[in-house]
Amino acid sequence: MRQRIEAMLAAVDDDQFLASPTAHGAMWHGADLSGSRIGPYSLLKQLGEGGFGSVYLAEQSEPIARKVALKVLKPGMDSREILARFDQERQALALMDHPNIARVLDAGTTDSGRPYVVMDLVEGEPIASFADAHALSVQGRLELFVQICSAVQHAHTKGIIHRDLKPSNVLVAMQEGKPIARIIDFGIAKAVAGSAGQADNLTMQQQFIGTPEYMSPEQAQGSLDLDTRTDVYSLGVLLYELLTGSTPFTAKELRNAGYQEMQRLIREVDPPNPSTRLASSIEQLTSVASQRRTLPQRLCATVRGELDWIVMKAIEKDRQRRYDSPSGLAADIARYLSGEPVIAAPPGAAYRVRKFVRRNQILVSAGVIAAGGLLLGAAGFAWQASVARDERDAAKLDRDRARRAEQESKKRADELEKVSAFQSQMIVQVDPSQAGVLLSEDVRARLGQALEKAGVPQQEREAQIQTFVKLWSNVNATDAARSLINSTILSPAIKAIDEQFKDQPAIDAALCHALADVYDTIGMRDAAMPLAIRALEIRRRVLGNDDPATLNSINNMGYLLQVQGRLKEADPLIREVLERKRRVLGEEHLETIVSINNMGTQMWYLGDLEQCERFYREGLDKARRTLGEGHSITLSSVQMVAMVLRERGQISKAEELLRDSMERSQKALVPDHRTTIKAMLHLSSTVRDAGRLADAEVLLRDASERALRTLGDSHPMTIEARGNLGANLSDQEKYAEAEPILREMYATSRRALGEDDLNTFLLGMDVAELLIAQNRFAEAEPIARDVLERRRRAIGPSHPVTLITATKLARILNGLGRFEDARLLLSTDEPVARTSLIDNNAIHLGFLLLELGRATVGLGDFSSAENNLLEAHAAIAAAKKPEHVETRRASRAIADLYAAWNVVAPGSGYDKKSADWAKQAGAVGSSVPVTPPGIRTSDK
Repeated sequence: MRQRIEAMLAAVDDDQFLASPTAHGAMWHGADLSGSRIGPYSLLKQLGEGGFGSVYLAEQSEPIARKVALKVLKPGMDSREILARFDQERQALALMDHPNIARVLDAGTTDSGRPYVVMDLVEGEPIASFADAHALSVQGRLELFVQICSAVQHAHTKGIIHRDLKPSNVLVAMQEGKPIARIIDFGIAKAVAGSAGQADNLTMQQQFIGTPEYMSPEQAQGSLDLDTRTDVYSLGVLLYELLTGSTPFTAKELRNAGYQEMQRLIREVDPPNPSTRLASSIEQLTSVASQRRTLPQRLCATVRGELDWIVMKAIEKDRQRRYDSPSGLAADIARYLSGEPVIAAPPGAAYRVRKFVRRNQILVSAGVIAAGGLLLGAAGFAWQASVARDERDAAKLDRDRARRAEQESKKRADELEKVSAFQSQMIVQVDPSQAGVLLSEDVRARLGQALEKAGVPQQEREAQIQTFVKLWSNVNATDAARSLINSTILSPAIKAIDEQFKDQPAIDAALCHALADVYDTIGMRDAAMPLAIRALEIRRRVLGNDDPATLNSINNMGYLLQVQGRLKEADPLIREVLERKRRVLGEEHLETIVSINNMGTQMWYLGDLEQCERFYREGLDKARRTLGEGHSITLSSVQMVAMVLRERGQISKAEELLRDSMERSQKALVPDHRTTIKAMLHLSSTVRDAGRLADAEVLLRDASERALRTLGDSHPMTIEARGNLGANLSDQEKYAEAEPILREMYATSRRALGEDDLNTFLLGMDVAELLIAQNRFAEAEPIARDVLERRRRAIGPSHPVTLITATKLARILNGLGRFEDARLLLSTDEPVARTSLIDNNAIHLGFLLLELGRATVGLGDFSSAENNLLEAHAAIAAAKKPEHVETRRASRAIADLYAAWNVVAPGSGYDKKSADWAKQAGAVGSSVPVTPPGIRTSDK
């Protein structure tokens, strides 16, 4: 077919034909050709008109019966240039073969000499209309958009630029339950590989070739030096529209501008970024968000940042600053979807700081009303600071009265200490969840008052209030309140400290310490870190290392580094503060107990389970004696000990302790206290380890709802709870529900908590595990590789967690058939693993040897593989039951080994061994190809 089409195209390449076009026949005088016949094609109806041709639904009668799309040059469009352009389209289409591009089926000329092209009949809606009609989420739109990038990239590899990419040229239809996009109408495509002379005369003066809203600056300028990046620009505009419902410059805006002004706008004026465009119209935002199955503020927050950067890079005025290709654009979107850093990110620290505040004009307007009391607190802070400063200055002016000056100075210092203590107490009592409740109640009450004042009848008032309550239930009031607290209390407090307490370092440090505590409590750790550093530096310098205040700052600094995964930096601080607290405060001081538990957690992260349990039990014993059973620190200590028991395989005992801790938390603490939520998370993990996945799911859904309600979307505990829920669903093979949760939480954790945070690491592995379970190894590899490199830097190459991560990557490489890469990775790690993965981690040595064995089977080194796989099976079987899926997976790997060995050494009994091991494996699938790609001579 391809040779036939190319021959037909060559037949109409005659320059003489183009120089003397055939006159129009009677059938061409502007009439609709529906009902007529062209060759074997009956034209049933006109589907549409482009700038140069009309498209018809046609029915082919021979050699096969089918419906097709037939495009024929429009009457009157008979210039040499236009005929050349139409001919160029046919040649362009014939070159391409891609599932997302409409295929050329035939080509020829009519009896009157007009060229036509027959293409696949693409049934579907323009991509923007389809996405809105089907309410595709942002993720769904991005995944669909990647299909388009792939198609355009294919065209570019054939030397073809589309030059008119827009929604009407990208049609989408559902196929097997999935949306599939196809590009049509390469009517103004330029054959890059063709000569410049053939293309130069195809762009007429003051006539746009393309659609202005989607046109690149160089194309709008009329430049003949167009390259593939003009399509990248159009793709960027299309992505802008898919995200916001609008193009960067609207059609009305450009049409009203006139030719020269239109050129200027496209070439010189920077449009608003997508998130700014979304926020510019609240009425439109509500509609746009609903078409993306999300809330207005969440849509703004989703688009703000990385998606803004991706779109704006694609539509850069300077094409040198755009993505080099559609595949580059698609790759950055894939990075965004998998929670990886995007190359479009602007340089500097701003990219690593989480955008905590989810701005929305309605919420902020309502929140300002409800936050009057909080604003008064901020004003009181500034007023008290001002009073203290004035009194301090007055004391300094009384220089001639030395004694009185000294007394006044002491008095003012005492007063400032009281101010500091009072304000610190106010700051640490900030509670976003409670503020969110008050915000909701206050807005509802004020709405009722406003309706009553407007004379709305009571029944109608109640109906409107109920409608509001229903809508408001979709808003995370805790997040709204947290944003408001940060902007109206915490940020002004930092500014006030800078301005008012330059000469009072102790007070400066106290307030910075309190603010860091609050930022950590509400989940804004990036904001907490610089304040914690500042407080610690001042206190070490002014108060000394053994002052209780300094000890608190050392403890907080170590904790923040620890939870961010910076264990090497955290370790000396955690050890230092515990030694100093034991000596200065005493063994059973509350702060000493906190540091004992922190030391246990450090040992947990470093993989020293024995020392971890020793510190946790010491902390629990001291907490019970000193604080009592119902104290939050005691309850947390119980959970920590239970966590160790679970890791040691004492599931029943761990579950008993955790249920007791959860019940005590619910009785002794406020509803939905973080200690209670944490107990639920630990309990769910324990129940999961017992194989009761459905029970664990119930606990995780409860914990997730509590965390969302009281802590907000991006709090570390919310991320942990929802991430664990996604992992649980994945374990139950509920992949369709699990994947969006895990990807969302992985992306949120990277942005909110940082690349090296422990939550981020765990979520990265959860996403990789989900992909591995579905044999989507190519997607899993970059995630697992990134996580492995970060673990190596954070905790070292010999840490058990690093080795476990390397094993996961090796499993992926084996799944991709890259056996040599997998062998090289694990051969280096095996000697280290034999000393690191012992005792309770011995099963992970088994997993490592399993993947090493699979790799060596794939390479044909059967003797080495046999040793590795048998040892792996023994280690896994010792930790798991024979019927456990991991044990059976090891059995299957051994069965596959002997099956492959039997191929090269038949009659050696390997077939019987393979059958015996396959029987043990049961229904678990094969792990490697039966016939490996390469076989070593020694094994033949």
